[in-house]
Amino acid sequence: MSVMAAPAKAIEVVNTVEIRGEKLLVNVNKRHGSSMFKPTLTYPLDHVLGAEADPDIERKLWKAWVFGCYGEYCTPEPGVRFYNPRHFCAHKAIVIRLREESCQRLVVEVEDPEGVVERVNRAVGASAGAATHT
Repeated sequence: MSVMAAPAKAIEVVNTVEIRGEKLLVNVNKRHGSSMFKPTLTYPLDHVLGAEADPDIERKLWKAWVFGCYGEYCTPEPGVRFYNPRHFCAHKAIVIRLREESCQRLVVEVEDPEGVVERVNRAVGASAGAATHT
């Protein structure tokens, strides 16, 4: 009798970060299970300072992630929130830096970290430039 290995499933990141007009939206693309209850987060672009890829942030803050992440957000240290964390996607984590919001850093796992970081930073730069010209 031979044992056949099950085909490996691709790891899918289900969070999205979008720029719509003067707003940044963070959402769950495919909702199922507990993600059915995750809210869509909306931030004005003038509250977004920028974004950066940080694949190590979940590893650095893993104790709080493991021992105390229940409810709407995971809050491992003051000013940091995780949105819909799935630890096996830590290598796809980005950090969105915010001001005048309930957190200073929002950690989100996205499918294309470099692309999302570039789009967010471009939109924030364009938004800051438009604000200085008005």
